[in-house]
Amino acid sequence: MKKEHGFTILVIIVIWQFLSMTVNNDILIPFPIEVLKNFIDLFTKNVFYSSIIATIYRVLLGFLISFGIALILAIIANRYKLFRNCFEPIQILAKSIPNISYIIIVLVWLGSEKSVSVICFLILFPIFYNNFLFAMDEEPQELKDVEKIYPESFLELTRVKTIPLLLPTILSTSKMAFGLGFKVSVMAEILGQVQVGIGRQLYIARQNLDTTNLFAWTIVIILLCFIIDWVFDQFINRKKHGG
Repeated sequence: MKKEHGFTILVIIVIWQFLSMTVNNDILIPFPIEVLKNFIDLFTKNVFYSSIIATIYRVLLGFLISFGIALILAIIANRYKLFRNCFEPIQILAKSIPNISYIIIVLVWLGSEKSVSVICFLILFPIFYNNFLFAMDEEPQELKDVEKIYPESFLELTRVKTIPLLLPTILSTSKMAFGLGFKVSVMAEILGQVQVGIGRQLYIARQNLDTTNLFAWTIVIILLCFIIDWVFDQFINRKKHGG
């Protein structure tokens, strides 16, 4: 963490402390020290770990399915113009539907427990597909000319050229998509009132007007998103330095 980051966090905490002292109502703005105590206390509870595991599992399932299907379809669309043109209306429709519409519709169709991963898939798929297709469209003309001179099978061409070409886009898009999928999935868990998950804990805190616990779980979400970004950054940096 850079020194500037630490300074910004310190300023936020000072402002938070000032507001909590001014309001003096822990239902509206709890004191930072109380939130910290509550946050530390979460690590002693089994529900803390089961909630995180359940949410990450749902996010990971939706993420991997959307990634795999988007990659396959984008490669096919780049190779075959007819397929690309036929699939384009679905692509436009998928990226135009508001996230909240996905959440509500899927919850109505599937119920709470099965819907979170499906919602994550529907929201992340257009992001993966569009970014993969754009990256392949930007392929240098020299590579396309070489491909015409030395034709390879579709599968061999995908393995030796397309996947390596897409790797930087795969890493950068995955970093952004996983963070988005995590936050959207938590929202879906809240609206769907799942039995186990981070969204469930936020819903309970809201029902009980337990703002201190609500803030503590929000810090958990922020830290998890930070860890996810850090992991992807390691892969991206390793790729940049030829690792």
